[in-house]
Amino acid sequence: MDCYPDTFVTHNLPLVVVSGLEASDEHTLDPSGKAHNFLLQGGFRVRTDAAPVSGEISKHLLQAFRDLDGSSVPWHAQALASRSSKPCKISYTGRVYTLPPRKAPPPPHSPRFSPAAVNGSPPPPLTLHSPISPLTPSSPLYPDGIMSPLWLMKHQTRLPCLFIVFLALTADPKTSSLQDNRLKSEIGNIRTALNVANYKTKLLVVIVGCDSVASTELDDRFSNLKRSSGLDSKSFLFLPHGASATEVLNFVRSTLSSLHPACLEYYRDLSKHVRRKRNRNIVPQPTVMPLNSSILPLAGWTVRYEFKLGVLAEFRQEMDAACRNYEAAYEALFSSEVIDAASGGSLRFKEARLLADVIAFRTIRCLLWNDQITIAVRSWSAHRERVKDLLQRRGNGIEGYTWQAWQSTWTKAMADLISKCRVPILHSINRTDGNHLPVFARLENSLAPGERISPWEQLHHQGYWLHLSSIATVARRSYALQSSEKIETHSTSQAGLGSSSELDVQNARLALGPYSELQLPGRANHTYGHEIVATLDSAIEHFTERGQLRKSDLLKFEQAIEYVEMRSWAKAIQILQSLWETQSWREAGWWQLLQRVAWIILDCLANSRNLELEIRVLWESANCLFESRPGSGDDLILALNNASTGSVPTSVSIDVDGSLSPLIPSFAFSTNNGFVGEPLECQVTIQNRSRQTSLPLHLDRVEVAFEGNLRTIHLVSHDSKDAPVSGSSVDFIPTFLHEAASATMVGSESTSTMNHSETRFANLSIPSGATHIFQFPIIPREAGAIAVASITLLIHHGNLKLTARSCEFEHSTVCWWETRNRTPVPRLLGCEPNTNNTVMVLPKLPKLQIHALNLRKAYYTNERFVIDFEIVNEEVEAVTGGVQVQMISPVSNAAQLGWAHTESTHTQKEMSASGTVVLEPQSLGVLEAAARQTVSIRLRDTSMAIDHEIELIVRYQLASEPEINLTKTLAIDIPIIRPFEANYEFQPRLSDEPWPRFFSTPLLEADASTPLGLKHQYAVTASLYSFASESLVIEGILLTAKDIVGGAVCASETGVVKKGTEGAQQGGADAIRTIINPEQTERFDFELLIQKLVLGDRHTVGVDLLLEIGWRRQDSEEVHATVLEVPRLVAAMAEPRVILRTFPVSLESESAHRLEFMVENPSMHFLTFNLAMEASEEFAFSGPKTTALSLVPMSRSVVVYKILPSRAGEWIAVNMNVVDAYFGQTLNVLPGDDGVRVNKKGGVLIKV
Repeated sequence: MDCYPDTFVTHNLPLVVVSGLEASDEHTLDPSGKAHNFLLQGGFRVRTDAAPVSGEISKHLLQAFRDLDGSSVPWHAQALASRSSKPCKISYTGRVYTLPPRKAPPPPHSPRFSPAAVNGSPPPPLTLHSPISPLTPSSPLYPDGIMSPLWLMKHQTRLPCLFIVFLALTADPKTSSLQDNRLKSEIGNIRTALNVANYKTKLLVVIVGCDSVASTELDDRFSNLKRSSGLDSKSFLFLPHGASATEVLNFVRSTLSSLHPACLEYYRDLSKHVRRKRNRNIVPQPTVMPLNSSILPLAGWTVRYEFKLGVLAEFRQEMDAACRNYEAAYEALFSSEVIDAASGGSLRFKEARLLADVIAFRTIRCLLWNDQITIAVRSWSAHRERVKDLLQRRGNGIEGYTWQAWQSTWTKAMADLISKCRVPILHSINRTDGNHLPVFARLENSLAPGERISPWEQLHHQGYWLHLSSIATVARRSYALQSSEKIETHSTSQAGLGSSSELDVQNARLALGPYSELQLPGRANHTYGHEIVATLDSAIEHFTERGQLRKSDLLKFEQAIEYVEMRSWAKAIQILQSLWETQSWREAGWWQLLQRVAWIILDCLANSRNLELEIRVLWESANCLFESRPGSGDDLILALNNASTGSVPTSVSIDVDGSLSPLIPSFAFSTNNGFVGEPLECQVTIQNRSRQTSLPLHLDRVEVAFEGNLRTIHLVSHDSKDAPVSGSSVDFIPTFLHEAASATMVGSESTSTMNHSETRFANLSIPSGATHIFQFPIIPREAGAIAVASITLLIHHGNLKLTARSCEFEHSTVCWWETRNRTPVPRLLGCEPNTNNTVMVLPKLPKLQIHALNLRKAYYTNERFVIDFEIVNEEVEAVTGGVQVQMISPVSNAAQLGWAHTESTHTQKEMSASGTVVLEPQSLGVLEAAARQTVSIRLRDTSMAIDHEIELIVRYQLASEPEINLTKTLAIDIPIIRPFEANYEFQPRLSDEPWPRFFSTPLLEADASTPLGLKHQYAVTASLYSFASESLVIEGILLTAKDIVGGAVCASETGVVKKGTEGAQQGGADAIRTIINPEQTERFDFELLIQKLVLGDRHTVGVDLLLEIGWRRQDSEEVHATVLEVPRLVAAMAEPRVILRTFPVSLESESAHRLEFMVENPSMHFLTFNLAMEASEEFAFSGPKTTALSLVPMSRSVVVYKILPSRAGEWIAVNMNVVDAYFGQTLNVLPGDDGVRVNKKGGVLIKV
């Protein structure tokens, strides 16, 4: 775009001129310095004698105007819509400004050869036009020119739509009136100058106040100035002198926004004026008719008018209308009356071509403005085809310099236009494509549905167009240098000629003549190489930021070729080296391209020495994938020899993984697992992939480093007489340990470094195409994972040290070489990468055996037990070591662990809150071969039913290898379960002891702790269920009180086992001891007696009981105690109750029974109870059917009945109703012995 005049291609914005601000040089822009003389001579001068506004307010105003200037805004609708202010171009001037003249001055009078002149009549009046009109003789367009960039310069730089004048009020009260009158005069002069010029430029006057004047006085002075100026409120504004930067910015923004409609109306009036001229459809009369040439035809005036209308529409930002005007102007320009009428090669033909480019450029900008991207690309291509057709018909054709020069300019203009427009669709980051910018714009909605477009009709980014420009520039250079003699002759003929007009200079910018670009002595010339390199550099930047890295690399290669043509060796090497080191070309397999890069680098290095880079390039070029450079021989060996004998030390480091190395090292273990102290076979394989014609490569040393506890392996070069001689390309190379050879080792490694590595010797001379295998054992000394860290190949001769290192083995699949029929054969070690590059070295297999001797299936809570471990030495020699025991429990303090030979617990250490317990280690001493030793541990206080894990760890060393630690571990599970669970039944019983009498005096000599209250007796039955896995012997069972609430004491007896029929019990020791089998239930009976401490205490008694079970295993005499919790017994000892007991009666019928209903009144009240016996068909009874029983406090009484049941051996129901007459409470009958029970419904049953 730089090849075209700026005013021809720059987007047009409303011009605002700011006058009266004092600014430094860096902020002042005087447009008159760039204006043409035509725009200054005879113009209208607007002059003001007032001093400019200065100080901080002036700086704030200038900064505000710069912030709101739209000259640098992208040429797109969204860019202007996103701004908070209306778009405009702001220019700055001093107190003097010159508006361009409206009419050109009349030409000097000359005699006219007309009849009227002969008769002495006065000449006809002259019609004056604009100084830049084709109708004015002094215009560069006279008489048949179409358009000049001076017209656009006039409206974009000299003729504003808004003229802003800043005037400052004075602070001196003595001269304020005089200064205000001067300001009135200055404002009047400005208005007069604008009226005389007859331009419709809008005038805005801004009065800047001062701080030292009162606000009321300022208001009066401002109002006075405003009335005298004759301006409206929008054209006469006031700005406080002390306004901040933010306030000034808001003031300027609001001012420009309010006057923006007036600015648009200014350009709309200009469009109406042009449209009226176009609609006349006549050719205007020139000031002076030309004598020897024709004037501009009507079609040319149509082009001129339509172009003006398009530019004025751009001033109003009406891009749709501008596009239509430009298209009309473009079609009229290519009509037969305009461009076809001009002779090829003439000045007017070149002007028409330039104008065609400008109109097409502006049309494309209008389309991009509205996101009509595909149509814009089609317009670009259509103009290219039209110019191509024009040159074929009227010019020199397209097989020459002119066409390629124009193509270079036109494609670069498209790239610049895309950059200026910043089309949003091309600058929005694609999140799904690696956060890159898009390569081309997608289809827009302006196309017809189903319309198909070609790929080149899509709008690509700037790099695409810049690459096309560089291609055209290269072709342009080739055409320019083809005919040197002809060009030199033409340049000689043009040496004394100057430019005929400014358009000749502009045309020279568009396409220089070949004579201007030819390199001739004694004259400055145009350098194509710099232009091509700069264009490619810009294209590379765009391709890179859009992720097109391969295209970017290809352009870098073209750029490097240009540097080679320019003999810029250092720059060429810099670019080629980055391309040579890139991995993408190697991954894509671009070997021929890499080979070409290598050869060019070597050619450049012949002029710019870089020995390190040369060796690195030659090292990779020696690979068989590349061809031998013609006439070079074996460059690698020659370069190595030259570097070794050079005077400067050279160190070269090569990454084998990221390059095409001729030597490929690999490493493999024979297995994935090994053991400490046992030999582990491994292979180092080096393959020479150089060309068959290459000489053997001699290595000085090969280093294999490991990750893990394994020393570095050194393979040192040593001429061996036992080197294999075979026709096979794969050979096993023997390695050996030679003490005498260690003194002659080659290398710069220190003695301390070699002491920490394993050194072996072998023949390290590898011919081309050969694969040498070095197999040897290694002995790991420590356990752990071992992986290959790196393989380093070293060549150290004289002043040369070459290091080739391979460090990436994660993605390599290695093989193990075996010999079959005296031939090495590869065997894959697996399909997974890194299969045998890593080995897990396990601790040396311990032969010490540990056995748990007396381990049981299960253990029980509260059991104390001992576990014996037998340690057997099955090693071939004596061992020394120690034993350690740890217990892992899910809950801490769930058991106590200790050594069996001591009862102290100081040997137990709590290691963590999770319950890990570790015992102090115990020494085994010296354990001879085949010897045995037993260690025992004891567990106690196993109060919780959980599983424990016990580990016994024996760490020992062999007598012959004390540095190797061996470990033998035995882990066993100790399940702790509850041996028993129980269910409980509580039945009330009658105590045979008499109750204390209410009217008797208590014993005075009784102790205070002696219980004197009432007694309640209960029969407790415990149903004990065994969860044990074996039969257990119960030695005793007790019911004890854990806690008593309510002021009472209790006592119980040892439980006895219920055997046989119900109610039958055994006596003596057999009634206590019993054997309970797994999953068996045994019932035990207990007598529980509760007595109040104080007679008359009415509090309820609560008793928490424990069931203590003494048991042992059948094969052991040690008795263990298991305690079970019993549900709380609640006894309401102050409540009346009825208890029934049955007794057999000695009658003729054995089935007769005596029923005794004991009614108790433990309260302190006189109670009466109503008793009623209900008749039943199941028995006959004797006794009162109904009766009333009165009881004094602290008393009880018995009501006796005799019954004769109708059947025997069954349970029958007896319904006795006992009601408290006073409280109306019905008492439930409670069973008093085993012959009475209560069913679920509360009914009383007796056994008959």
